[in-house]
Amino acid sequence: MLKFPAGDRIVVNGAVIENVGRGARLRLLTPDTQILRLRDAVDPAEATTPVSRVAHTVQMMLIGEIEPRVALDDVLAALVPLRHAFVADMDRDCIDRIVAHLREGQFYQALRLLGGLRKKEAVLLSLGTS
Repeated sequence: MLKFPAGDRIVVNGAVIENVGRGARLRLLTPDTQILRLRDAVDPAEATTPVSRVAHTVQMMLIGEIEPRVALDDVLAALVPLRHAFVADMDRDCIDRIVAHLREGQFYQALRLLGGLRKKEAVLLSLGTS
């Protein structure tokens, strides 16, 4: 069950849908449906860090803008140095789960985990600049 407030936009199989009324609820009957809320999307201009660049590429794979067979090897290769950069076991486990989801073609699940990793990356980068 997904809830979408008024004005929320989502991408379903490459089509942008906007809720123009009151809050809406959708029940997904098809397993493994790929849905992305645009408010959760990575803006290409903001994809300036290693994790955000990976997230943007996965997002493009999710919505069908990039063919997964073309980009998957590069995304997996980009995760290798990230696994070395994040030293906490929890973060490394997260990256391992991202890799597993990507290999299984579960781009939405990988993108959700990348969202949490982006937040941790932002904290680490802010510590480095202060």
